[in-house]
Formats: sequence, C-alpha cells, structure tokens
Amino acid sequence: MKIYGYIRTTITDENPQPQMTSLQEFGCTEIFHEDYLKPESPSLDDILDQMETGDALVVDQLYRLGKSTRQLADLMLRFQASQFDLICLTDNIDTRDSAGKLYFQWMNQMASMERALLKERTLLGLSRARQKGKIGGRPKIDAETVQKIRFLFFEKKESIQTIATTCQVSIGTCYKYIHLSESEIATLLQK
Repeated sequence: MKIYGYIRTTITDENPQPQMTSLQEFGCTEIFHEDYLKPESPSLDDILDQMETGDALVVDQLYRLGKSTRQLADLMLRFQASQFDLICLTDNIDTRDSAGKLYFQWMNQMASMERALLKERTLLGLSRARQKGKIGGRPKIDAETVQKIRFLFFEKKESIQTIATTCQVSIGTCYKYIHLSESEIATLLQK
C-alpha cells in the first residue's frame, strides 16, 4: 500500500510549501503537485490512474480535490469503486477506519440529493416557462429560410459565415440544412 500526497495550488494560494510540509510530515511516499500555471503538471486523474487497490491519497484540505460538491461526490464514488482511501489532514477524514467509511456513504447521499434537487429545479423551471407560453429549444426555421440557405450555399457559393449572418441563424443551423438529403428537404418543405 502506497500513500500518495496531492497538492493543488490556485490563483489565491500559489505557495505549495504549507501543503508540502503537511504531506511530508504525514509520511507520503510520493507527492504530486498540480499547478494551475503549469498545464504540464500532473493532474488528479493522472495520479489516480497510477494508484492501485488499497493505496491512499492524502490532501491537506478537502477543497483541493474538487471545484463543487457534485465533483467531489463523483470522485468519492471513484475512490470507492477502485478501493482507494482518502485522508484529509485539516478536515480529519480518514477512510481507512470505520468513521471515514461513513464519509463515503455521506458523500453518496449528498450527491444523490444534489442530483434530485437539480432535476427538480430544472423541471420546475421548464414548467413555469411553459405556463408563460415559452417553449424550449431553438426556434423553428421556416421553409423559405431553408431554401435561402441552400440557394446561397449551392448556387451563390457564399461562405457559411455570410449565409448565417444573412439568414440570421447560427452556423450550425446552416450546416444542418445544407447537409439534408433531397428527400428530407422535400418532406420539410411540405410541412
């Protein structure tokens, strides 16, 4: 079993030395430093890919591992599935003991709750928008605009950017209607 240390510095905390000291005092066999200024520095995923069943990852503070509760909860699921342990020095979390294992369960419950709340808020927002007469998605393009897009592209040989600007649609919409087959165009124009 190896004990890996993980340091992540940010724009508000550029000095890695306090984290390094804590991890060295704990006895980490290897310490990785992810630096926001150095894209070539090892990422958390790189470290986790090296870890094996029974290994532990030590961090100074929990927020070093994720930028949101959901991201942290997903990471805890990965730890559980891979049978990795997590030790957080400042927050007194150590999943090698029974109290620490409860932390994994708690994070799973928090992630489930956050997903349920997000789904509920989304559905509520969509319902309120429908009550106000708003329908989601991109606005429908009329047959005349479709013909204009295709004419400008195939006959006038205009650039996609010019066509999008002229027809007041996105570039993606232009490509969508340019790449339709003749039978799809005929069906569309009949509507």
